[in-house]
Amino acid sequence: MLTGKAMGFWGLLSVVLLVQDAAGSVVPQARSSIVGGKDAPEGSWPWIAYLIITEDKGTFSCGGSILTEEWVLTAAHCVDPNNNPIPDLSYVRLGIHSLNKPSVFRRPISRIVSHPQYKKQRSELLHDIALVKLSIKVSFSSLVEPMSLPKPSDAFGPKSECWIAGWGNVGNDVELSGNRTLQELRLPIVKRRTCKEKFPGFTDNMMCAGSLDGGKDSCQGDSGGPLVCRSSGEFVQAGIVSFGHSKGCGVEGFPGVYTRVVRYLDFIQETITSDTQASAEA
Repeated sequence: MLTGKAMGFWGLLSVVLLVQDAAGSVVPQARSSIVGGKDAPEGSWPWIAYLIITEDKGTFSCGGSILTEEWVLTAAHCVDPNNNPIPDLSYVRLGIHSLNKPSVFRRPISRIVSHPQYKKQRSELLHDIALVKLSIKVSFSSLVEPMSLPKPSDAFGPKSECWIAGWGNVGNDVELSGNRTLQELRLPIVKRRTCKEKFPGFTDNMMCAGSLDGGKDSCQGDSGGPLVCRSSGEFVQAGIVSFGHSKGCGVEGFPGVYTRVVRYLDFIQETITSDTQASAEA
């Protein structure tokens, strides 16, 4: 169970999972839920966000994390500009524990900023990170708090305490049922050398986590959600859920691959700062 609060704007970020097809080639597959997790205590993930995105092809959900009163961090593939997401018809729920119950805030999205180098290709999702701006600011409370981003010097390894959470599937083609309560799961960080052996397209902008024994993973519906790790006693966002194995969730021998947030601190700061300056000059 997570304890302690996120501290400050520069603390936490991304999760990414890779997919391998039957022929052995790697193809990206979005994730949507937690396999092997348990119900999270109410209020233990005050920074987590639930995004409803409407685009030309339909409506779907993703995870995210709130960074400021009006900015939420998520995966770029959740708001892929090639799919023509429609901000006016999309929204974010915050302060939410069970999907079947009311949330503290529901805010329309006014702007979407994907990383300019985001690219989907067969072997990986490159620069899979985006920011969405809320149309109306939220007020922070015990149920809605900003996620901290990591310091540039932060490094996370097998001994780090790291967690993921989400409302996605709890197994292959098995949807979260009942009150659809937020699921949480502690995951080990996997050594980078192992990640590179498993995923040929693995880059320095990615990290991976999960049990190599299988059975513990994010799954369909968790995309864009935060991978959080403890740093100096507090939780910060280390990664963003992105894609996973083509054979399903929690596949033995294959951890999940996450966007490595510490590599994108400048992108996050510049996006938020430039928007603030533009608003002040308007």
